[in-house]
Amino acid sequence: MTLQVSIASREVRTELVCPFCHSSKVVRHGKTSANHLRYRCICCKRTWVKDAPNKELPDFGKLAESYLDGCTCRDLRAVYRSSPIRINQKIREYLLGCSSWEEYLDACTPKHESRLIHLVGKKFKASGGSSEGHSMYLALAIDALSTVVLGFEIGECESENLWLTLLDRMNCRGFVCPTFMSYGYKVVEDALKVVFPYSETLHNFTRTCYDKHLKDELIRSVDTRKLVLEAITAHMNDGSCKLEDYLVIFKDKRMKQIVLDSRESFMRRLQERISQRSCIRFEGLLGAFEKRFQKFHMIKYDPYPIINGWIAWWMLEPLPIGFSRLALYLQRPYETHFKNFNCGTLPKPLDLSLDSPEMKTFIVELAVRSLQLPIK
Repeated sequence: MTLQVSIASREVRTELVCPFCHSSKVVRHGKTSANHLRYRCICCKRTWVKDAPNKELPDFGKLAESYLDGCTCRDLRAVYRSSPIRINQKIREYLLGCSSWEEYLDACTPKHESRLIHLVGKKFKASGGSSEGHSMYLALAIDALSTVVLGFEIGECESENLWLTLLDRMNCRGFVCPTFMSYGYKVVEDALKVVFPYSETLHNFTRTCYDKHLKDELIRSVDTRKLVLEAITAHMNDGSCKLEDYLVIFKDKRMKQIVLDSRESFMRRLQERISQRSCIRFEGLLGAFEKRFQKFHMIKYDPYPIINGWIAWWMLEPLPIGFSRLALYLQRPYETHFKNFNCGTLPKPLDLSLDSPEMKTFIVELAVRSLQLPIK
């Protein structure tokens, strides 16, 4: 017994320190397959390799973005050489560290004034099983102009209490909205009467009728100036319009002239949005959610961090026009990134001149979207 203790004491490497608990009671623990010495701490029992080449860890933010975009854990093994279970764990840890999308949105702007909010929901599978017991329901409040998710709530099924919880939280966050639009379900309308009793409630067929009217106007319109002026008026009537503040910075309030000078771009963009209406509005968001979450096995443990991360990624990802939905909601050009959402960094404003193509694209987009709102 005395001999064993003396041998163990001779093996202790006093010049080495455990990188985990900083104990000096370290002994050799064999070698790796690459012939590197492995050491073991007597105190915390953990092992490590000294002077081994450092492995470059992947960017877990990009890993999570790829996963939210549709890649499976097996697909991501090409990026992060580990088991799908380990990749699953790393992505979940990353998303658990993200802040709430609602809190991030509130931090971006302390004032929420929407002209029209869509109240829609989607039933989804919480796991890959076929049993109804795996089903859950996602309730969403979406800004009609920018298609930004203003708030969401997850429940086992749709109920008045679910909508009451979502709407009450929006009320506490200071939302002001004169008009809501829904599919006309009683549970939604009853919840609205309780929380926003003075707001008007419209059904989605109102928007469908207006889309048809707008399409007819576009076909028979000879003077495009009329549609452009109508769009400008609609945008200026928006109580949440923040673009005026941006124009003051450049000491120029000629938004009307900018849009009028871009009539060709305006008409082209309007035609594009009318032809793609099922993809660019909240229907496109719900369709993308359903497609992504059909086989989302990670969600069965706790759906909130996965859905929260997916919504944030969708809101911050740049659209084909070069700006994100969040930038359109803030009504000022911003640079947005999902990695900034994880660390809580607010979007970076872009100082664009009024004559720049990017600024004209941004203003035209807001004008077109304002014209498409079925309320004036």
